[in-house]
Amino acid sequence: MPGLGLRAFYDAGQRDWGTSVSEDLRVLSALVQARAVSRSAALPPLGNAGEIYLVPPEAPEAPNALALWDEVDGTPGWVYLAPQEGWQVWVSDENRHLRFTGGVWAEVPRPGIVPLRTLTATAHTLELEDQGCILETTGAIAVTVTIPGEAIVPFEIGTLINITQVGAGLATVQAAAGVSLNGVDGGGVALNGQWAGGALVKRGADAWTIQGALAGGVA
Repeated sequence: MPGLGLRAFYDAGQRDWGTSVSEDLRVLSALVQARAVSRSAALPPLGNAGEIYLVPPEAPEAPNALALWDEVDGTPGWVYLAPQEGWQVWVSDENRHLRFTGGVWAEVPRPGIVPLRTLTATAHTLELEDQGCILETTGAIAVTVTIPGEAIVPFEIGTLINITQVGAGLATVQAAAGVSLNGVDGGGVALNGQWAGGALVKRGADAWTIQGALAGGVA
Protein backbone atom coordinates (compact mmCIF):
# COMPACT_ATOMS: atom_id res chain seq x y z
CA MET A 1 0.00 0.00 0.00
CA PRO A 2 1.71 3.22 -1.13
CA GLY A 3 1.92 6.41 0.88
CA LEU A 4 2.66 5.15 4.37
CA GLY A 5 4.30 1.93 3.19
CA LEU A 6 1.74 -0.32 4.88
CA ARG A 7 1.03 -3.96 4.03
CA ALA A 8 -2.41 -5.45 3.48
CA PHE A 9 -4.46 -8.12 1.74
CA TYR A 10 -3.24 -11.06 3.80
CA ASP A 11 -4.03 -14.54 2.54
CA ALA A 12 -6.55 -16.64 4.46
CA GLY A 13 -4.74 -18.74 7.00
CA GLN A 14 -1.48 -16.84 6.57
CA ARG A 15 0.82 -17.30 9.56
CA ASP A 16 2.36 -14.41 11.53
CA TRP A 17 -0.17 -11.93 10.15
CA GLY A 18 -0.66 -10.60 13.67
CA THR A 19 2.91 -9.31 13.80
CA SER A 20 2.52 -7.58 10.43
CA VAL A 21 -0.74 -5.93 11.46
CA SER A 22 0.79 -4.73 14.74
CA GLU A 23 3.76 -3.20 12.91
CA ASP A 24 1.41 -1.48 10.44
CA LEU A 25 -0.68 -0.06 13.29
CA ARG A 26 2.50 1.27 14.89
CA VAL A 27 3.37 3.14 11.69
CA LEU A 28 -0.17 4.55 11.50
CA SER A 29 -0.09 5.67 15.13
CA ALA A 30 3.20 7.48 14.57
CA LEU A 31 2.38 9.19 11.27
CA VAL A 32 -1.30 10.15 11.42
CA GLN A 33 -1.17 13.67 12.93
CA ALA A 34 2.51 12.97 13.58
CA ARG A 35 4.24 15.09 16.22
CA ALA A 36 7.77 14.80 17.53
CA VAL A 37 9.33 16.20 20.68
CA SER A 38 12.48 17.42 18.93
CA ARG A 39 14.81 16.87 15.99
CA SER A 40 17.92 18.28 17.70
CA ALA A 41 17.82 16.75 21.18
CA ALA A 42 19.57 13.45 21.81
CA LEU A 43 17.32 10.47 22.47
CA PRO A 44 16.85 9.97 26.22
CA PRO A 45 17.73 6.50 27.56
CA LEU A 46 14.09 6.05 28.59
CA GLY A 47 11.08 7.46 26.78
CA ASN A 48 7.37 7.66 27.44
CA ALA A 49 4.85 5.41 25.70
CA GLY A 50 4.18 6.71 22.20
CA GLU A 51 6.82 9.47 22.41
CA ILE A 52 8.47 10.37 19.10
CA TYR A 53 11.78 12.06 18.28
CA LEU A 54 13.41 12.78 14.94
CA VAL A 55 16.89 11.30 15.04
CA PRO A 56 19.52 13.98 14.20
CA PRO A 57 21.16 13.49 10.78
CA GLU A 58 24.62 13.17 12.35
CA ALA A 59 23.54 10.36 14.71
CA PRO A 60 25.53 7.12 14.29
CA GLU A 61 22.36 4.99 14.37
CA ALA A 62 19.29 5.50 12.18
CA PRO A 63 19.98 9.12 11.14
CA ASN A 64 16.81 11.09 10.20
CA ALA A 65 14.56 8.23 11.37
CA LEU A 66 11.45 8.64 13.48
CA ALA A 67 12.26 7.14 16.88
CA LEU A 68 9.12 5.84 18.62
CA TRP A 69 9.17 4.60 22.22
CA ASP A 70 7.35 1.27 22.18
CA GLU A 71 7.72 -2.38 23.16
CA VAL A 72 9.21 -5.10 21.00
CA ASP A 73 8.58 -8.65 22.21
CA GLY A 74 7.68 -7.21 25.61
CA THR A 75 10.86 -5.15 25.97
CA PRO A 76 10.50 -1.34 26.03
CA GLY A 77 12.81 0.53 23.68
CA TRP A 78 13.17 2.89 20.74
CA VAL A 79 11.76 1.65 17.44
CA TYR A 80 13.14 3.36 14.34
CA LEU A 81 10.91 4.13 11.34
CA ALA A 82 12.81 5.02 8.17
CA PRO A 83 11.23 8.16 6.65
CA GLN A 84 9.82 8.18 3.13
CA GLU A 85 9.81 11.09 0.71
CA GLY A 86 7.03 13.52 1.58
CA TRP A 87 6.38 12.52 5.19
CA GLN A 88 5.45 15.48 7.41
CA VAL A 89 5.92 15.83 11.16
CA TRP A 90 5.08 18.61 13.64
CA VAL A 91 8.12 19.33 15.84
CA SER A 92 6.94 20.59 19.21
CA ASP A 93 10.07 22.39 20.42
CA GLU A 94 10.23 24.42 17.17
CA ASN A 95 6.47 24.91 16.62
CA ARG A 96 6.74 24.05 12.93
CA HIS A 97 6.08 21.34 10.39
CA LEU A 98 8.96 19.54 8.69
CA ARG A 99 8.80 17.55 5.46
CA PHE A 100 11.24 14.79 4.51
CA THR A 101 12.51 15.63 1.06
CA GLY A 102 15.76 14.97 -0.75
CA GLY A 103 17.07 12.96 2.19
CA VAL A 104 16.66 15.74 4.79
CA TRP A 105 13.97 17.12 7.08
CA ALA A 106 13.17 20.59 5.73
CA GLU A 107 10.82 23.24 7.10
CA VAL A 108 7.42 23.39 5.41
CA PRO A 109 6.97 26.98 4.18
CA ARG A 110 4.50 29.02 6.18
CA PRO A 111 2.52 31.83 4.52
CA GLY A 112 4.09 35.21 5.25
CA ILE A 113 7.11 33.72 7.05
CA VAL A 114 10.44 33.73 5.21
CA PRO A 115 13.30 31.75 6.79
CA LEU A 116 16.56 33.65 7.38
CA ARG A 117 19.89 31.91 6.83
CA THR A 118 23.14 33.55 7.92
CA LEU A 119 26.23 33.12 5.75
CA THR A 120 29.45 33.53 7.73
CA ALA A 121 31.93 31.97 5.27
CA THR A 122 33.53 33.87 2.37
CA ALA A 123 32.05 31.46 -0.19
CA HIS A 124 28.70 29.70 -0.40
CA THR A 125 27.25 27.48 -3.11
CA LEU A 126 23.47 27.51 -3.17
CA GLU A 127 21.79 24.37 -1.82
CA LEU A 128 18.22 23.10 -1.68
CA GLU A 129 17.79 24.39 1.88
CA ASP A 130 18.25 27.95 0.54
CA GLN A 131 15.11 27.99 -1.61
CA GLY A 132 12.50 30.42 -0.35
CA CYS A 133 15.00 31.89 2.15
CA ILE A 134 16.69 35.24 2.69
CA LEU A 135 20.45 34.67 2.81
CA GLU A 136 22.22 37.29 4.92
CA THR A 137 25.97 37.84 4.49
CA THR A 138 27.25 39.22 7.78
CA GLY A 139 31.05 39.35 7.60
CA ALA A 140 33.49 42.19 6.98
CA ILE A 141 35.21 40.20 4.19
CA ALA A 142 33.85 39.86 0.67
CA VAL A 143 31.48 36.94 0.10
CA THR A 144 30.76 35.07 -3.13
CA VAL A 145 27.47 33.21 -3.55
CA THR A 146 27.64 30.72 -6.42
CA ILE A 147 24.66 29.41 -8.41
CA PRO A 148 25.41 25.75 -9.20
CA GLY A 149 24.30 23.86 -12.28
CA GLU A 150 21.03 21.96 -11.97
CA ALA A 151 22.93 18.69 -12.44
CA ILE A 152 24.59 19.49 -9.10
CA VAL A 153 21.61 20.99 -7.24
CA PRO A 154 18.20 20.40 -8.92
CA PHE A 155 16.33 23.58 -8.02
CA GLU A 156 12.81 23.73 -9.47
CA ILE A 157 11.95 26.37 -12.04
CA GLY A 158 10.38 29.25 -10.15
CA THR A 159 12.70 28.91 -7.13
CA LEU A 160 13.15 32.24 -5.32
CA ILE A 161 16.19 33.03 -3.15
CA ASN A 162 16.83 36.48 -1.69
CA ILE A 163 20.30 37.72 -0.73
CA THR A 164 20.99 40.67 1.61
CA GLN A 165 24.42 42.13 2.40
CA VAL A 166 24.18 42.84 6.11
CA GLY A 167 27.92 43.11 6.82
CA ALA A 168 30.53 45.38 5.28
CA GLY A 169 32.00 42.61 3.12
CA LEU A 170 30.90 42.99 -0.51
CA ALA A 171 28.45 40.28 -1.55
CA THR A 172 28.79 38.96 -5.09
CA VAL A 173 26.50 36.49 -6.89
CA GLN A 174 28.32 34.33 -9.43
CA ALA A 175 26.85 31.76 -11.81
CA ALA A 176 28.83 28.57 -12.36
CA ALA A 177 30.01 27.73 -15.86
CA GLY A 178 27.07 26.63 -17.97
CA VAL A 179 24.60 28.59 -15.85
CA SER A 180 23.24 31.88 -17.17
CA LEU A 181 22.53 34.87 -14.94
CA ASN A 182 20.40 37.56 -16.60
CA GLY A 183 21.22 35.90 -19.91
CA VAL A 184 25.00 35.82 -19.41
CA ASP A 185 26.70 32.42 -19.22
CA GLY A 186 28.70 32.30 -16.00
CA GLY A 187 27.75 35.88 -15.23
CA GLY A 188 28.21 37.59 -11.89
CA VAL A 189 27.20 40.78 -10.13
CA ALA A 190 27.89 42.47 -6.79
CA LEU A 191 25.26 43.94 -4.53
CA ASN A 192 25.27 47.71 -4.12
CA GLY A 193 26.86 47.83 -0.68
CA GLN A 194 25.76 47.21 2.88
CA TRP A 195 22.01 46.57 3.36
CA ALA A 196 21.53 46.12 -0.39
CA GLY A 197 19.73 43.04 -1.62
CA GLY A 198 18.81 41.05 -4.69
CA ALA A 199 16.17 38.49 -5.63
CA LEU A 200 17.34 35.39 -7.50
CA VAL A 201 14.78 33.48 -9.55
CA LYS A 202 15.30 30.32 -11.58
CA ARG A 203 13.41 30.88 -14.81
CA GLY A 204 14.57 27.92 -16.88
CA ALA A 205 17.04 25.09 -17.19
CA ASP A 206 20.30 26.52 -15.79
CA ALA A 207 18.87 30.01 -16.33
CA TRP A 208 18.52 32.53 -13.47
CA THR A 209 17.69 36.20 -13.12
CA ILE A 210 18.64 38.62 -10.37
CA GLN A 211 16.92 41.92 -9.63
CA GLY A 212 17.47 44.42 -6.88
CA ALA A 213 20.08 46.87 -5.60
CA LEU A 214 22.97 45.80 -7.83
CA ALA A 215 26.36 47.43 -8.45
CA GLY A 216 26.33 47.54 -12.25
CA GLY A 217 25.31 44.97 -14.83
CA VAL A 218 25.91 41.23 -15.02
CA ALA A 219 29.07 40.35 -16.88
